[in-house]
Amino acid sequence: MILLLISLLAGALTVLAPCVLPLLPVIVSGSLTGQASDRARPYIIAASLAASVIFFTLLLKVSTVLVNITPNTLTAFSGGLLIALGIVTVAPEIWEQIVLKFRWQPASLRFLGNTERNRRHLAGPILIGVALGPVFSSCSPTYAFILASVLPRSFESGLIYLIAYTIGLVLALLALALLGRKLIARIRWAVDTHSLFRRLTGVLFVLVGLAIITGQEVPIETWVANHLPFDETRIEQVLLAGASHSKLAKPSAAASDAGVLNVAATPAPQLVGLTSWLNSPPLNIAQLKGKVVLVDFWTYSCINCIRSIPYVEKWYQTYSSKGLVIIGVSTPEFAFEHVPANVAAAVKKDGITYPVALDNNYDTWNAFNNDSWPADYLIDKQGDIRYVSLGEGGYSTTEKAIQYLLGVNAPLTTASFHVPVDQDQTPETYFGTNRASDYVGTPNLSDGQYRFQPASNVPGNGWTLEGSWQINPEYITSESASSTLTFQVQAKDVYMVAGSSGNTSHTVSVALPSAPGQFGADAPNGKAVVAGSRLYHIASLKSFGETTVKLTVPAGVSLYTFTFGS
Repeated sequence: MILLLISLLAGALTVLAPCVLPLLPVIVSGSLTGQASDRARPYIIAASLAASVIFFTLLLKVSTVLVNITPNTLTAFSGGLLIALGIVTVAPEIWEQIVLKFRWQPASLRFLGNTERNRRHLAGPILIGVALGPVFSSCSPTYAFILASVLPRSFESGLIYLIAYTIGLVLALLALALLGRKLIARIRWAVDTHSLFRRLTGVLFVLVGLAIITGQEVPIETWVANHLPFDETRIEQVLLAGASHSKLAKPSAAASDAGVLNVAATPAPQLVGLTSWLNSPPLNIAQLKGKVVLVDFWTYSCINCIRSIPYVEKWYQTYSSKGLVIIGVSTPEFAFEHVPANVAAAVKKDGITYPVALDNNYDTWNAFNNDSWPADYLIDKQGDIRYVSLGEGGYSTTEKAIQYLLGVNAPLTTASFHVPVDQDQTPETYFGTNRASDYVGTPNLSDGQYRFQPASNVPGNGWTLEGSWQINPEYITSESASSTLTFQVQAKDVYMVAGSSGNTSHTVSVALPSAPGQFGADAPNGKAVVAGSRLYHIASLKSFGETTVKLTVPAGVSLYTFTFGS
């Protein structure tokens, strides 16, 4: 319920976003009508905009994950449609000739049972709403959260939140459209389709469309953002941070059953939607009653998961003969982790011998109400969850719980462990617009292809870009041979998740000005060969501290995230 209300409020706040304010004249101008008594036009614009936002959101999610259509394609479509609308507004005779040539008038008369004038009233506002949908769908942290986090886990919940977000957006825009219409309805010359005012409105449409396609709206957004007396995105981020999510079973501080089981017995949900099983035929919880089952949620480019794999594999080797079954549920964070061949290669590389299956639609993840990588759910012989461990660490405690449920009394194989995380360590940082943070530079970070100028001063935990980059919701891609990314980090070990286009390999140069020569295993001599989409270890410093990491990234290499260790 909290996220539902936040989504509704976020939609209304989006009207005040820097990337929307420059487009408000299009909404107001779109409220112009051929006759002042026509009150339906603003509502048609609002309704078509609502449908467009929902449609393009779902299309964007499918295209990003399945067919790899760049989001910039949708932006180009939006801008092109606005340009077309502007042209026929500047020269309404063109639209009249199109109607006559394709004989749309008789068809519309039969369908609407109305006049040719009413036909013209409907076409314009519908197309305006459709054209603005992709643009208005990219201006809110709440929208990005719905797209990146909720929709892949639960289509039904994501759709509900998306509709709430759209309702808030459309109601606010409708208020502005009605206000603008009331003002201009008093001016008779504004409603004449052949007037100079209407032709100037068409020029406005064309200019906005060109700005969207070329990315030139970014300087306008930057100026608006710098001169607003408030930050609407910050308001949303604060609200999102306060929204809590329930889990199926939360670890409890209260001890139970030999002091190692940390949740009350809860029937384990079934494994649903799992595909591409490795190291085993398909398994389910029902057939495993009488066994102790460890369900381990992981994804192969997550450094926290990679560090936990040796412990999970050791448990499997030690206790599988005593009745322990481990199931690795590969729930992807990025699009490339949906590919079965990539997961199979990672399983082989990391030496995993226990059963692994893909949870590409987040079905089992949702069934367990999970929200962490890695996460372990320990199920007893009666089929009840008795222990939960979220994130890294706690391995000796987890092994004690395994032993207790198996009835085994033996020395621990994971007696001690230090989680390589410092309280001052730079947090995992994403580069795609869905979850980007701490970016500095010019222009602002938004979807599309831009030439960036780096910030003169990069703060701690901040990063900046230089050169030509294609910015996407999930990743950024270099578009030139000498594009750079500079990151001011606090860590001991630095990792990047990266990939390359096609089947070719590219070499990313790694520079550590304050720590020369202290490169990671995947960047010997400062050269990281990116030959597939995975995690790369690029820096291994002698001690924890602040340092600058500068990458020179050739065209075709995509960067997803930086993650760190100490």
